[in-house]
Amino acid sequence: MKEIRIRAGDGHTLVLVRSGCAQGPVVAITHGTFSGPASCDRLGAYLAAQGFGTWLFGWRGHGRNPACGHGHDLEAVAKHDIASAVEAIRSEERGRPLTLIGHSGGGIAAAIWAARNPDVARDHLAGVVLLAAQATHAAATPLAWARIRGYLAWIGRRNWLAANRMVGPEAESGQLMRQWCQWNLQRQFVGHDGMNYLHALSQVRIPVLALAGAGDRLIAPWQGCEALASAFGGADVEFVLCGKATGFVEDYSHSRLLMAGNAQSDVFPRIAQWIRLRAEQGGQALVS
Repeated sequence: MKEIRIRAGDGHTLVLVRSGCAQGPVVAITHGTFSGPASCDRLGAYLAAQGFGTWLFGWRGHGRNPACGHGHDLEAVAKHDIASAVEAIRSEERGRPLTLIGHSGGGIAAAIWAARNPDVARDHLAGVVLLAAQATHAAATPLAWARIRGYLAWIGRRNWLAANRMVGPEAESGQLMRQWCQWNLQRQFVGHDGMNYLHALSQVRIPVLALAGAGDRLIAPWQGCEALASAFGGADVEFVLCGKATGFVEDYSHSRLLMAGNAQSDVFPRIAQWIRLRAEQGGQALVS
């Protein structure tokens, strides 16, 4: 086990923890909203046991990172936290093939970073794995729209949203959650400066594996996960719906896709196999 502390682009301290093999492919895993690196422990331990060098890191204010202010959203996480973590891990690993894995909001932030840095993503990553990550389809039905609209109204001007059993074990930035709600209500994944991320991702030509839970009908419906994956411009993009109808042992929910005991024998092996193949191919598999 190895731990390093780095400074994100705007000065926040981030803790990165490494486990697993000293040689071979490297993975970096980050979490979603209302959670921290602990939510990725099962996947991290599995990949480490499979011979991967495994890094876990949290966004500002999450996990073992120092407390921070509330004035950030997923674009700030992408610009500063994802970018700094990727750079630091690449430096520590001396350029070995790196696959970036993001669950939920972590996957959205990874996509934002890649959209804004297509050449860096191509040069630095062997691939990206998106787990239950989407930004456009949570309000796709009238009932879902009403729920998201009501949640946005409840958030109001709150700076921090408290942790609870329903949403997760860590508090989350109100600004960040307002952004997520607005993207889904408007069906527009657009940055503060007007960048349309789904359009911009067409310039990101790296291998992509996107998994969605068949039982995840509110936070990350499969249609949104597929839309985010298919926005990437490379030829090697794979979307997998994890449910009984597609051969999995359960219809995975948003959290169980990452944290369920079943996932260790049902979902994680597919992720490991996909990463290993792309790492062996130097991240250039079928990329156009």
